[in-house]
Amino acid sequence: MPPIGDITTVDPCGFIAPDAFADLKTVETAITVEPSNFVKCNLSLPLAGNDSGRIAVWTTLGAHTADLASSDAVSTVRGPIRVTTGTSRNGTRCDATARLDNGQGILLHAEAERYDKRPADVDPCPARDRAIESIVTTMKNGMYTRIAYPSDSLHGYNLCGSISLPEVESAVNLTGLADKSAPAEQDCQWRTDGASDMSPGAMVSVMLDDPKIFLGERSAINGFPARVWDISQSGGPGRCVVTTTTKRWNPWPGQHHSNATAFAELLYTQVILPDQTEPGQACRAATAVTTQVLSHRAPN
Repeated sequence: MPPIGDITTVDPCGFIAPDAFADLKTVETAITVEPSNFVKCNLSLPLAGNDSGRIAVWTTLGAHTADLASSDAVSTVRGPIRVTTGTSRNGTRCDATARLDNGQGILLHAEAERYDKRPADVDPCPARDRAIESIVTTMKNGMYTRIAYPSDSLHGYNLCGSISLPEVESAVNLTGLADKSAPAEQDCQWRTDGASDMSPGAMVSVMLDDPKIFLGERSAINGFPARVWDISQSGGPGRCVVTTTTKRWNPWPGQHHSNATAFAELLYTQVILPDQTEPGQACRAATAVTTQVLSHRAPN
């Protein structure tokens, strides 16, 4: 079986064939496929009929993919590929991994959604099973789509190393933050010890999306166009989101099926403060973090 090779250049949405769900009667054929960053892909499978729901399938490509650890996990060996399937979230989410002996592989999740809830009458596991079969077929055939990222892309940029923990604490005026980053996914987080995604601190990540969907006042940070959105609560916690467009793609060279009219690399920064002593404090902190992270990058 051909090796995956340099996993960082593989199209994150190139493992699942567009027709992988063609025989699944519970979903429509017009699915949406969108990379959310350089290692993650989101697929949206509309439920058949007049149903407003969908089955969401998302994958993460990694060099060190581990088998599922859920109590119902089942492992099988498919030649050089080890496949593990199981469930999580009380059985409402169907999970799987497919990996080689060296750890290179994919983590996959499937979940039914309707009006932001998980409907009990829709089983997402058949979608998971078809997706993992398509992934195994791609791995066995070695038919990997490669993307040649140019030098002005954030791909390969040491995002989490572009700002130190003391610099983050100084920017947000908080101490005792813990580094909870996942550098390989360009998902950088410095938060207090709370387990919640809303714990005070800062987060910076790379996204691939249409920049027009983001709200906020127009700005420029280090020469890059940005949106600064203050969503702080009056008299309460401070919260600000800054989205900075660092590169536009036309077209995106990997697999991508959606209604988006524009596609770009975005630096997503969020700062959460336990309280604000003055208006705009969270946004000034988020802008300072973004400025430091992009200090080594030049506009296109």
